[in-house]
Amino acid sequence: MADETKKRSNATQKPATEQAASEKKEKTFTASEVEKMIAKAVATALADVQQANQTVVVKETSEPLVTLLYMGTVAEGSTVSLGKLGDIQGRGGTRDIPKKEFFQNLNPAILKRLKDRRLIVLSGLTDDERERYGVKYTDGELLSSDVYYKLLSLDETDIINIFKKACYRHKQIISTLYIDAYMKGDNRVNQPFIQKLNEISKADDKDGMFKGILKDMIAEMNDATDGE
Repeated sequence: MADETKKRSNATQKPATEQAASEKKEKTFTASEVEKMIAKAVATALADVQQANQTVVVKETSEPLVTLLYMGTVAEGSTVSLGKLGDIQGRGGTRDIPKKEFFQNLNPAILKRLKDRRLIVLSGLTDDERERYGVKYTDGELLSSDVYYKLLSLDETDIINIFKKACYRHKQIISTLYIDAYMKGDNRVNQPFIQKLNEISKADDKDGMFKGILKDMIAEMNDATDGE
């Protein structure tokens, strides 16, 4: 009877222990999770580029459209003002703007967002126009949707090359992919490789973009050592 009572007690305590461990990890990555929704929204938006282009073709008899994607870090569910270009849903929101209107309202604030890649031009501009306004993206600067979905399964050398080429905000997207995978217990996330990526990312982030994962890995190792 005592054994049965003990088993019942353990069964009751286990979910609470797992929940506490989960909450601990969530708290560890609170600062980084701000970027998570960006990663998922960007992947979806980039996957729909072809569809966006087809939409423009359907409307070829009317005024051409420029399709913008917003990648800035803002509160979930909020909107971002683009001045006379209207509002755009934050974190992965897109907006179609008549091409003439787009050019007429390229104020310093819009140009700055285009330059730092908070605003991405998905479609609607020629190569010459992209060159003129600094939105002719270099090879590898932006993650394509197919690379996004298979990134963690690629060879480590390929991942490093992709990470080095990516623009700052897409480097953040890669880091959040790893944070999300680590929190789910994905065994493709290992400490030696994360350390390599973190060292490379220090060129853009003083402490590295993967510091949250490393901090938690070290804490886990210390807990395991203390328990021996």
